Amino acid sequence: MNSSQTDICIIGAGAAGLMAAIAAARAGAQVRLLDGAKHIGAKILVSGGSRCNVTNEYVAPARFHGEGAAPFVTRILRSFSPADTHRFFAQIGVELKLEETGKFFPTTDSSRTVLNALLQEVGASGATLSTQTPVTDVEKLEDGWKISTPEEIIHARAVILCTGGLALPKTGSDGRGYRMARKFGHSIIETTPALTPLISHKAPHAKFSGLTMPVRLQFRKKDGSI
Repeated sequence: MNSSQTDICIIGAGAAGLMAAIAAARAGAQVRLLDGAKHIGAKILVSGGSRCNVTNEYVAPARFHGEGAAPFVTRILRSFSPADTHRFFAQIGVELKLEETGKFFPTTDSSRTVLNALLQEVGASGATLSTQTPVTDVEKLEDGWKISTPEEIIHARAVILCTGGLALPKTGSDGRGYRMARKFGHSIIETTPALTPLISHKAPHAKFSGLTMPVRLQFRKKDGSI
């Protein structure tokens, strides 16, 4: 089996993994970016109704809910704000437009624009992207990390997990990263769905497929309560 060394190994080449690879490579690190999929960026392509809203005009910690969400988001926004996001995409050639909803979309109205720009910048930064390369194991060593794939053993000084959550398993977000994080003692807050499909067998509702709108729903339980 082949063996290689790198400064940073990033597991998962979605939006977070691509941007992490760009940032690390720009800082001078040797970067390997691994993803098990043949074609990466599936969640990028479907986000925002396939138009990919990359940030919002107004982002505040108070708008994020969940255990410890506000302080966590506060730290993130201090290190990389929506304005930083706007500048980043401008630098890689993605022009954004602000819509009435407060969301920023590419002027092309195509998520493919965002994905292609990220992939091009990964290559330009010097990071190495390997697709169809699932990670089978990660092991902590005294002098770094050992990352195992079916074809190669990679030794890295640092590992960044960018595997996504459980939002869309068919795109690769199947919770594998949670298992890796637990293995090394990280605490995981149990997840619950924030977005979920409603399946209806009534034909008139089919025409609403793909639409996004604010609504209020009620459902009746088996005991008759709402």
